[in-house]
Amino acid sequence: MGRPKGGSAASSSSSKKPKPKPKQRGGVDFKKYKHKVGRKLPPPKNATNTEIKSKTIVLPEQSMASERAGMAVNKRGLTLRELLQQTAHYNANVRRAALNGIKDIVVKHPTELKLHKVAIIEKLQERICDTDKVVRESLYNILQSLIFPSLKEDNAISTRSTLFLLMANILNGMTHLSIDIQLMAFRFLELVVLNFPSSFSSYAEQAFNNFVAVLSNDRINLHDRNKLNSVLSGLGHCLSLVAKTIENDDISNRQVHDLSARELWKCTTDEDNSLGRAFAMPNLLLKLQSLVQILINSVEVSASELCAKSAIDASSCEALLSALHCLDTICRIFVHEVKKPQLKFSISKTQFGPDWLRNSLLVHLKNLWGVKCLFHEKGDDKFFIFNLKIAEIFLCLSAWIDSTMFPAEEFCHFVSSLFAKAKTLRNKDLMEMYLSPIITCIPDLIFNAPDDSKGHLLEAFTDTFRGCKVDCKLILPYLDAVGEMLLPEKTGTWFAEDGSGVLGYHDAWIHELPRILLQSIDKAPSVTKVVLKLLLRIGQYFPTMDCENLRPFIKLFGVESSSGAVELGPFVNLARDCQELATSCLYYFPSLLPDIIRPLASCCLSDALEPLILFKVVEVLQSTYKAGSLQITEQLNFLLLLMARFRVHPGNPSKVSNWDTFKSLNRLILTSLSEMGDGSLVLELMWNNLSNAIVSFLDSGSVACFITTTVELTCHLLTAGSKTIDA
Repeated sequence: MGRPKGGSAASSSSSKKPKPKPKQRGGVDFKKYKHKVGRKLPPPKNATNTEIKSKTIVLPEQSMASERAGMAVNKRGLTLRELLQQTAHYNANVRRAALNGIKDIVVKHPTELKLHKVAIIEKLQERICDTDKVVRESLYNILQSLIFPSLKEDNAISTRSTLFLLMANILNGMTHLSIDIQLMAFRFLELVVLNFPSSFSSYAEQAFNNFVAVLSNDRINLHDRNKLNSVLSGLGHCLSLVAKTIENDDISNRQVHDLSARELWKCTTDEDNSLGRAFAMPNLLLKLQSLVQILINSVEVSASELCAKSAIDASSCEALLSALHCLDTICRIFVHEVKKPQLKFSISKTQFGPDWLRNSLLVHLKNLWGVKCLFHEKGDDKFFIFNLKIAEIFLCLSAWIDSTMFPAEEFCHFVSSLFAKAKTLRNKDLMEMYLSPIITCIPDLIFNAPDDSKGHLLEAFTDTFRGCKVDCKLILPYLDAVGEMLLPEKTGTWFAEDGSGVLGYHDAWIHELPRILLQSIDKAPSVTKVVLKLLLRIGQYFPTMDCENLRPFIKLFGVESSSGAVELGPFVNLARDCQELATSCLYYFPSLLPDIIRPLASCCLSDALEPLILFKVVEVLQSTYKAGSLQITEQLNFLLLLMARFRVHPGNPSKVSNWDTFKSLNRLILTSLSEMGDGSLVLELMWNNLSNAIVSFLDSGSVACFITTTVELTCHLLTAGSKTIDA
């Protein structure tokens, strides 16, 4: 076989070498050097020397350290001036840190706040409208805890000028486009009102304008209850301040009501010079009138939401209570303005009268009357509290409510149901807080309501009064209400004579007073004095009253057993003023004295009783005898008990000497006996008891004192009798 034809051709072509390229002719641009590895290259001729040489300089101290020596700095070493400058920094984190640094400096160095208080407030008041929420909260805490307490120590002029700058920014914040800044401004206003109430009158009209504007905002009123609560809380404090201020003004007006024209003109001039402290009531009342409709709308919305929910929302409940509280305060301000007396030389009388009250307020309250019906169907305690607050609002206006607008019988039944429900209320603290104003208004309601509508109300009131415990906070309002309905001192009206139906409940109320008195001595001492005062006034106004309902009053002095032994009552342990009141009551309850004589004598002989009270008891019983209300035998028996059983211990080191008390008592007894008539007849009446006392007294260690007293008494009475015969 022959070889393939292509084999030799392929081998010959692969063995051929490529032809070398022809060398380039001409000069060389760069000379190429061959260097060995690791050999250092020399620097190029055009190289720049970058070597830096330095020397250490030693200073004794830095300039910044010398400038800060002795200055107050915070944890980061910044001074107050630097921190105040950083409060205006564009970065919110820097502003937060600056406020924390200022707080740190003021806490560690209180003198910095005293020296630079105005500068600090001037700089910090710019942060009221800060866009960062944390900055605003930090500023609020600094004002509340540090700056305002220190500002109260300054004089009034300095404080007024400082607050002027602060209030300017607060009022500016109330109209800010940001809702959060607006609401925070209302919190700042509330803080100023709480700490500096006298300054609010200058900004009241602007503040209430802003309250009207922000509460009219549906975004706050309907969607965010927490934000609404913050506004209503501030509004409540502002309204309470207005109500308190006009009450104080009313007291001052009463003092100048009967002044002469010249004195009244001087008083008016002084008021004109102090207009910054008074409210411009006509303009203010118009602002409050606008708030009434807004608040009632808020109450209606909140009530509908609460009744529709299966579970009660805490924030909605708080908003509803706050709105009702604001409405109640506004009603009281309106009522005070309507009832305000006019001065004799007043140039113009007020335009706010009863007709204005009915047209401006009662018309709007019709919607509130419908809200209480929604709550009445619910059984929860929260809804009951809402109705108590609504009832308080209507009770404040009871004198101006007519039956065509609100049926009187229905309203009395409504209040009666509240008293019945109060007995089953589980939260006693809430009951004491919200039922107290209702109790206070009961006398006015009973006086103004028709006679056929009072039965259920009086029955419910009496029932809850019986069940009230002496250590409950409601006992004092109950006693005040009973006092108003029993006595004409406060109202100027005899409820017993006006056909009001109260007379049938007098005995029931009076019957409870001794029980309350005895129980309060140990559990509620403050109630004891109130009950004693009420008993004294009852005795003064009803001198012919049957005292059978007051028979437990005897236990105050003691209890006499069937064997004749007397157990002392709590009278000897009462405070002196209460002892004097109880002693004065004896004069007006003479039918109880026959059963009180022996326990009262035992109290008078106790070492725990002060001599002044002992002498007062003797004088009161002597006055009762002279008035013909105490039998002569009872009075002689009482005086003889004192004389026979008084123990003298002049030399006993364990007891204080009562010799002077014994002598003063003897003189008082002799004077009392000499006022009873013929001395021989008086001696004859008391001789049997006196001889028995002498026999029983022979075993006593003070027999000498008693014999001396008996002889002196006999001589005194016989001498008085002989003088009477000679005459």
